[in-house]
Amino acid sequence: MMTTLPDLRSDQLLLSRRSRIILFICLAVLGYIITGLFTTLLLLKFGGASVKALRIAAIAQDIFAMIAPAVITAVMVTRLPAQLLELRGGVRFPMAVLALSVIVISVPAMNWVIKLNESVSFTGSLAPLIDAMRSMEDNAVAMIEKLQGSGSVGDLFVNILILGVAAGISEELFFRGALQRLLSLGGMKAHTAIWVSAIVFSAVHMQFFGFVPRMLLGAYFGYLLLWSRSIWLPAAAHAFNNTLYVIAQWCYMRDGEPEVNVNNVGLDDTWPIAITSVVATAVVVYLVYKNRRK
Repeated sequence: MMTTLPDLRSDQLLLSRRSRIILFICLAVLGYIITGLFTTLLLLKFGGASVKALRIAAIAQDIFAMIAPAVITAVMVTRLPAQLLELRGGVRFPMAVLALSVIVISVPAMNWVIKLNESVSFTGSLAPLIDAMRSMEDNAVAMIEKLQGSGSVGDLFVNILILGVAAGISEELFFRGALQRLLSLGGMKAHTAIWVSAIVFSAVHMQFFGFVPRMLLGAYFGYLLLWSRSIWLPAAAHAFNNTLYVIAQWCYMRDGEPEVNVNNVGLDDTWPIAITSVVATAVVVYLVYKNRRK
């Protein structure tokens, strides 16, 4: 059943459209500078191999580079910051279940998208750039592996909190609650704001060979915000997505990867699963849309 929820009016927003975006960008840049300096000091003191230092740095990034710019911008541009960030209200249980189930159902289909994105290659003058991008992604994967720790139950719990819950909530506040909302409230059409935010979301991760799947995931989170009018739904979906992979990697670290796993299901001989995944994902996303809040 579709319900309505009033949005901010233009007279409830301070500053001009351009000034609001510039303010947000400046605060985001400042947040990244602070995070970079803090991380550098941590690594100088404890070394790059310190799991504790890497985890503290990840938390600092969530706070200074994601949450703070979003919240400060919202407070400065309206007297109703919670309404701007869509922090108000809850989400109906059926809609939440459907939204989270998409994350699981879409895994085989997304694996195909990931494979296609990773197969992109360039020759000539662009080849060195592509090699540098691959090196950056390998470093990012190595960093995530270090964050996993020794594979203990305690490591799993900490990683779910940091890489799953904290990262999911902070990134959704930044990219959907602040960026997407500022764009749409600034006059940009809702669908355009969703895709612009999704592109920025993927680009900021600096992983070229995962750009397309991450952009699609960001767009899905954006539509969840549009349809639910609550940041908590995309935040829950984002955290759930991250947590699934954290748990999977933890299991593989302890017991080894099975022949068919979360990273390759739907590929090669299991391609029929990918086709089924595409159809099922489309159906369930439509059901989420039917439960939207106006």
